[in-house]
Amino acid sequence: MSQATDYTTFDRLTVEPRKYQCAAVTDIGATYESTDTPIERLFFTFEELRQKLKQPDVLLERDYFLSGAAETRELANTDIIGALPLKVQIEVVWRYAYVSTLLQFFALGRAKRTEFHVNAVLEEIERLVNKQAKAVQGGWTPKRAGKEKVYRDAPCASTVLEWVRRFEAAGNSPLGLVPRTHLSGNRNPRFSLVELRMLGEAIGSYLTRKRRSKRQVAADCKASFDAKNKQFEQNGLPLLQVPSKRMVEREIAKLDPYTTYAARHGVEAANRKFLLYEEGIDAAYPMERVEIDEWQVDLISILAQRGALAGLSPEQLAALPRGRRWLYLAIDCATRCVVGMRLAVTPNSEDAIALLADATRDKSDLAAAAGCRSEWGHYGGLKTIATDLGAAFIDDRFHTAIFDASGLPETPTGGLPHLRSRVERIFGTFGTNLMPGLAGPTFSNPKERGDYPSVETAAITDDTLIQMLILYVVDVYHNRPHRGLKGETPNNCWKRLAAEKGVVPDVPERIRRRAFGKSLTRKVSGKGVEVFDIHYTCAALRRFHLHSHEEEVEIKVDLNNIGWIMVRVDDAWYPAKAIQKCFDGVSYDDWKETSRQLAMKYRDQATIHESTVAEALAKIVALNAADEHTFGAQLRAVTPYGLRRGMDDLHLGLAIEPDDPERFDLPPDDDLFGHVVPLPQSDSGGGGATFEADETRDLETDTSNIDRASTWSFDHD
Repeated sequence: MSQATDYTTFDRLTVEPRKYQCAAVTDIGATYESTDTPIERLFFTFEELRQKLKQPDVLLERDYFLSGAAETRELANTDIIGALPLKVQIEVVWRYAYVSTLLQFFALGRAKRTEFHVNAVLEEIERLVNKQAKAVQGGWTPKRAGKEKVYRDAPCASTVLEWVRRFEAAGNSPLGLVPRTHLSGNRNPRFSLVELRMLGEAIGSYLTRKRRSKRQVAADCKASFDAKNKQFEQNGLPLLQVPSKRMVEREIAKLDPYTTYAARHGVEAANRKFLLYEEGIDAAYPMERVEIDEWQVDLISILAQRGALAGLSPEQLAALPRGRRWLYLAIDCATRCVVGMRLAVTPNSEDAIALLADATRDKSDLAAAAGCRSEWGHYGGLKTIATDLGAAFIDDRFHTAIFDASGLPETPTGGLPHLRSRVERIFGTFGTNLMPGLAGPTFSNPKERGDYPSVETAAITDDTLIQMLILYVVDVYHNRPHRGLKGETPNNCWKRLAAEKGVVPDVPERIRRRAFGKSLTRKVSGKGVEVFDIHYTCAALRRFHLHSHEEEVEIKVDLNNIGWIMVRVDDAWYPAKAIQKCFDGVSYDDWKETSRQLAMKYRDQATIHESTVAEALAKIVALNAADEHTFGAQLRAVTPYGLRRGMDDLHLGLAIEPDDPERFDLPPDDDLFGHVVPLPQSDSGGGGATFEADETRDLETDTSNIDRASTWSFDHD
């Protein structure tokens, strides 16, 4: 649970349509005051705020009012990297590769902040950055002689140092690396003056969030002493000896590096900076640092879903393809809790991004589907994401997703595996404690495997494998004493640190969808955009349809809740809600099964009442919940099947009319062929139907309690 230390008075809260600045933070919650008139004050407990952030019209922007933050956004002309053109996103990721690598060299003592020293290591830095570019362009295809690859020319030393200064001035934000050629606005220095003080006070002025330079502090110090000496001279007192500029700079240089950076940039920025590049500083609270890696599972499995094996003969079962899956895993460094896990066919950035989404949500539904007795409620926002140089992790889309979720990627230079030791160790735990007891183990190497028939003994499917992994992690690993935690269990460590220091605040749902959602492109019509046979609309889409020469927009969809989506209009993202209220909280899988049954039943009709659809959806959700509990059906979302969800887009020809079309200011629909099937009205005249939890009758039930106020219709293309 989030604590007071996670929120500051620099935060901005948006509760559409008003904006609020955090006015005060207590031990139990935070007070927000509107930034416009009339003045309004809101108070939320931390738990209330956490629930609020799951709504599409609520957004929390951390450190929005911080000194220099407004200038950074103005210069970048955006507040997220993902809203920039793709070419600019790639440029920012490339610049960040140089900046992060050079900062590692600084921390390791291999270079100093001078052009001379940077020039000495620039060739090696270029080689490391090009190594990442080579991995991205090569992908996972075998090497082939003569294959062309494109590399950028390295920047000069002064340019890289300027990037580092801009990155740090922006509070370690990638927005500071947006090319100035893309920007407009005031580029003058943004430091304000403070009252003149004596030497100690002058040095103290350096330790403020105004981030004054050493030269400014020295100049202020001299002016302060000159003024004091003028008074002394008038009173006939001995003059003070004025410290030289060099002396002031030397005294500042003696200050503790971590304390100085924390005072000038904030504790969170200091933790990110020193945690990124130094082994000595460990994570202090949950989700402050997360390590991610990929591992080819030491097990031969049947490459199919469990349900696909029903009814197959022994010969057919023997003919099914077999192989080794890849496991993506994220582990919290402070508590050693696993915060995300999913299977993949091959290493790829899409599964890596999906893992980030899993790490930011409650996974107790997966634990229940796997049959766990413990909950899997370990999640939070993103700070530092540590990975290796795998192609999936240095992909521009992966980095952009982290940036947009307010995190920073860490990609250490080669030869430093100890910087990701925690995730490496848990893979070793799987290989030694879990895999040898399953059918089809490959062991860690051919010598250890010997002549064991791994392929012939394979009997585990994808969903069975992920179920076993989740059971082991949630019920066994999380509840065993951990040597790295001095005998404390990961579960207890999470609870203790969450109570003492809090968890990184949740990523607001709007930002989660924008950063991790499935990206699609759709044409805009008078009804908004259509996806999965559902229309979504908002004011921005209506303006776009009326005034834009473009026809298509990019959208982001969360397959776990298709009640609303994010749409990109120009360079901004907006939430768009489904015209039909019955889709709130409905998953794509539930809607797909419901639409299939509705299409089978009503294929000869032109119109279906919305209450019929709502009732069908509720039945499917209930049946699916029972299926998940019995067969772990929901586990498919974290198997290779899950990555393909939403790609078919249904296309069942099902057109939907809302209960209250005027509510969305929609134009009248004149292409329904004028063919409406009348449906009897219930005595109560009520809207949505209700039904018992144990109701199991088929969708072929009578529809006598249907109100004719709203209808569904099928397009006969």
